[in-house]
Amino acid sequence: MPNSSSAMPHKDASDQDLALWMLERMRDSEEFLGVLQKARKTGKQDVLDTPEYVTRHKARLAKLYTSDTEDDVPVSPTTRAKIELLMKRDMLSSPEEFIEKALAAYIEKHPRGAEGIEGHWQSTFDAARAEIVGQTQGMFEPGFTAGLATSAREELARHAGDRTKANERGGREG
Repeated sequence: MPNSSSAMPHKDASDQDLALWMLERMRDSEEFLGVLQKARKTGKQDVLDTPEYVTRHKARLAKLYTSDTEDDVPVSPTTRAKIELLMKRDMLSSPEEFIEKALAAYIEKHPRGAEGIEGHWQSTFDAARAEIVGQTQGMFEPGFTAGLATSAREELARHAGDRTKANERGGREG
């Protein structure tokens, strides 16, 4: 199952290293939610399809897709309700994630595909990686890398706490 695709960095690693690790965790969350979604589509709920896990993975992904600014796109209440229903049904982290997936599906199905936008279209994950490593600047809000690094430190602290609790119970990490 996702969540262990890359070695855990030290909490004192650079912001760039922590942000890249967090980005991989976000990819893991997207994959994990995809597994749950596939199981739901077949009518067989995955054993890990619990509100706690879904909320944790959606919250992790939301850090990639949502911004701190209030640049909401105005939509009708009916459209907003449909988006919210789809977000809940399909475990999407935010309206922004929904819009990106809708754009990708539109481009894929359109007869002209990505014609005329190929050089400007990349996934949010690819854009985030480019921003973190310094290949681009300004595609995300200021402090994006530092924010992901902070999230990574919080996650590392949570893992350390989980290990401590397991050790206190006499368990071992597996």
